[in-house]
Amino acid sequence: MNQALVKVLVKAKELNKWVPASLLKKYDIQSVNLLELEESHLILTKRNKSEGLLLKLTLKGYHYFKQK
Repeated sequence: MNQALVKVLVKAKELNKWVPASLLKKYDIQSVNLLELEESHLILTKRNKSEGLLLKLTLKGYHYFKQK
């Protein structure tokens, strides 16, 4: 996964915020298998009417990506 993308998701977790996937396009979010990360319990996804797909690291995902 792109290091810039990891930094954004880690920072969002520290702030307890959800990140719209549309804002992550410049970090090549399209190449990331979100389903695989979700099944590994590293990331949470939810849909929002106004913002679309939202992403947030789980605590397990936070610790996993913080070490990288």
